[in-house]
Parts: sequence; structure tokens; C-alpha cells
Amino acid sequence: MQNNGSLSLHFEGEIVVDHMVSARTLGKSLVHTQNAIDRAYLDLKYGNLWKYARMRGEDYPFADFVALYPEEGGFVQRLLSDAGKQIVNRISSALTPAMERVLAEGEEVAYSMSQQVESRKNQLAHGILEPTPFRALIDNPGEKVIRTYADRSINREIDQVLSIIRSQNSGESFLEIETHGDKLLKYKFNKHKSERFHSIVSRREVGEPVIYVARVRQLDRDRLNGKVVNLENDKAVIVHFLHDKDFVKAHPYLGNNDDMIFIGAPVIEYGAFDPNAGDIYFIDLLG
Repeated sequence: MQNNGSLSLHFEGEIVVDHMVSARTLGKSLVHTQNAIDRAYLDLKYGNLWKYARMRGEDYPFADFVALYPEEGGFVQRLLSDAGKQIVNRISSALTPAMERVLAEGEEVAYSMSQQVESRKNQLAHGILEPTPFRALIDNPGEKVIRTYADRSINREIDQVLSIIRSQNSGESFLEIETHGDKLLKYKFNKHKSERFHSIVSRREVGEPVIYVARVRQLDRDRLNGKVVNLENDKAVIVHFLHDKDFVKAHPYLGNNDDMIFIGAPVIEYGAFDPNAGDIYFIDLLG
């Protein structure tokens, strides 16, 4: 097999005993590494990745990597593919910017989602912002959207691998992820860097307000959320309500065919969102 693309996971520290790791550690790390491979493959196949994209049976051969026998030097699990160089390159292109922010060690300032939604409401009330029609959102997603949804999705899978290092049960442990596509790149994490990576890639923000036309299909008062169908693309999305008083505004539209025209703010995760199926925060009814 030609080494056209490879990934490796190199564990060191207390998590390794006699050059071995637990089945739980190995299983979780491989599952989420494969998930990252799948997300990268789907992004390459379709030219973009959306929230509910799934692998089909015919896709598997193109995203299969062979697991070699583990190597010593701590514990090294290497994955090879003779047709996966572009997949590895895509993973590297998502992981590298996140790692650069990890190493920058700057303070990550974050505000709660409720604070951000209230801010959007105030901006609309005072005419500081005007809501954008949904169709315009596709061409101009807003200043907070600086990455593709695939970047977010790939890094969230890598973050699940790194959760092993964050665990208290892992003690003082390390994980080096190596990607070998066009270039050989190495990303080494200890507990602190793993925690910082998690903070960066899981950051959620409220985007600029958008006008949606939808049909309400489900509402859950306990969770203050619901499911609506966006009539402009026929996609189902989750809508979150900040307060019960917002929730009751949507309730009259449940179970009928009346259009609910409302202002919502898309949820942006790690600077990315899926404009067609990403979650939305309800701001107010329009009109």
C-alpha cells in the first residue's frame, strides 16, 4: 500500500501502561478520528458540508483507513490510506488554525447566549440593526461567520478525541496527532492545551438577525425549543426561545398551516454555521 495519506495518534504519560492503552481509550479515539475523516470526505465530495450530512454505504471505501499494529514509544496508533491524501489535507486545514489559537494563549472572551440574544433584541429595538431576508443570508452570512461548517464539524470530532486527555482519570498525559498528506504536521496536546482547544472550538455566538418564514411542527415548553420548517428551503431547523414569553408567541402557529414570519438569529459555533439547517434563536414575530 502506498502511503498517500496517514494519521497517527501518539499517547504518552499516565494513560499508557507498558506501551498499552485501555480498550475504552483506543475505541473512543478511533471512533471520533473516523468521524473526522468522514466529515472531511463529505466536505470534499459535495464541496460543502451541512449539519445532517451522512455517509452512505458507497462512500465507505473512499474514506476507509487501515489501522496498523500499534507501535511503542508510548502508544502509537497509525492509520493509512492509499487514496486519502486529500482527506488528510482537509483535516489539517481545519485543525491548523485552531491549534494556532491554542498556542497563541490569548484570553478568549465569551458572553452567555442569553446576553447575546438580549443584545440582539436591544439592537433591533433601537434601530441599530435591521433583519436580513433569509435569501440574502446565503450570500452574506455576517461578520461572525469566518469558517466553513466543515471546519467546525471536523474540529468537534477531534475535540472528542482530546476529551480523553482532559479526563481526570488520565492524570498527566499527552496526545500528539500527526497528519501526513502533502506535508507532515504534528499537533501535541497536554491537558491545558486540550482544555483550551475545547474552549475555542465549542464557542457559540448569536449571529445577526434574519427574517424567516416557517411552519411550526413541534414545541417543547420545558426545554424552550421547537422544530420549524423553513418554507424558503423546506428544511427543518431547531428554534430556541430565551423566555417563556417568547415561547407563547409561537404557540398559536403549532399544528396548523399558518405561516409564522419571525426574526431569528442563527447560532454560530466556532465561527461557522449551516445556513440551511443550523439552529436559530427566536427574537420576535415580525409584524
